[in-house]
Amino acid sequence: MCGIAGVMFSDGAEAPVGQYLYEMLKSLQHRGMDSAGVITYNQKNSEYWKVRVVSPSEPDVALNKIKYRLNVKDSKVIKLNDGNYMLDLKISKEHDVNEIRQTIKKLGLHLLSLGIQSLISKDVGLVDDVNRVFNFSREVGSHGIGHVRFSTESAVDALHAHPFQNPEFPDIAIVHNGQITNYWKMRELLELEGHEFQTDNDSELIIHYIVNKLRKGYGLEEALRMAVKDLDGPFAFLISMPEGIGMARDRLGLRPLVISESPSVKVAASEEVAIRKVIPEGKIYYMRPGEVRVWMK
Repeated sequence: MCGIAGVMFSDGAEAPVGQYLYEMLKSLQHRGMDSAGVITYNQKNSEYWKVRVVSPSEPDVALNKIKYRLNVKDSKVIKLNDGNYMLDLKISKEHDVNEIRQTIKKLGLHLLSLGIQSLISKDVGLVDDVNRVFNFSREVGSHGIGHVRFSTESAVDALHAHPFQNPEFPDIAIVHNGQITNYWKMRELLELEGHEFQTDNDSELIIHYIVNKLRKGYGLEEALRMAVKDLDGPFAFLISMPEGIGMARDRLGLRPLVISESPSVKVAASEEVAIRKVIPEGKIYYMRPGEVRVWMK
């Protein structure tokens, strides 16, 4: 029983997206207390690759090794709630995504976030615990999605927290409430097509599935409809990219997803209470079983 939330400002303005997500996730805290996280989008801050890397120990040594291989414009080391360290980096765009990915992988480190327009902040603990590490409530941007986790499988650490990303396809991420029961079957099919998984969390499967369809030329809405058909189990999820947010609910409607739209902002969440936190009035719409929806800027 996790909680998910998403917000998109209708005019694409740079607005307090972090504060909106913070308030919504706080109201969903009862749905999960193991970890929390958000991804926010800001097109104005796209001069560098924004990269966050998990280092289990000796973060200064790891940072120096990265600097030796990549043109790092700015960096800092942050202690995570899960006991690991995070290297918060700005890397020159002279490097492509594969060069950054392979460098991090060869050093035995793990990517927490990789993007030009997006930034993922996630860790173990309550929403306030994660916000103290990242100050994500101060982030401004056009849209974003967030998550509070109640762990039913896989590890509880920053890497297994949501949002999940496919580092081969930056600036796209997912948050998920539920369980994918045909996980291993679908994962094997995706791995045969070259997908590399960072964790054994079933939620990571969804982002790889959607990215696989986008690579093949399908639009986001079509990819979501295919996901509803192909993925088994109870689920509701939000997927974000620079252009907007998509969402889907399982065919039996076993996980809730509600939305509301006003002239200035659109929001989605697991419960009405999260929507009322940021939009006190207005119509609430409960998505139907198997329904998908896409909000584009």
